[in-house]
Amino acid sequence: MAALALSAELWFRNGQSQKVSVNVENNLSSLINGIHNLNKNVSQLLSELVEQEKSSGVCAVGEVEDSEEDDDEDHPNCGLQPPAKKSKT
Repeated sequence: MAALALSAELWFRNGQSQKVSVNVENNLSSLINGIHNLNKNVSQLLSELVEQEKSSGVCAVGEVEDSEEDDDEDHPNCGLQPPAKKSKT
């Protein structure tokens, strides 16, 4: 029987990629455990990448640093609201 594996591929902004794979057996519980392990591995890679970008001060195109964001916390009800109900006359 051939070995089974789950795999994911992470593409970086610079065009490089990194493959992550987890070996699984041919049953449902092994597949579920493999998905959890793959998720954990990818999350760890992404967390490391975020920390690297934070330390180098790199922001994605369209992102705004925290100090420049609008303070929506001061006006929690300023978002879109559904229209008021019409009263019967």
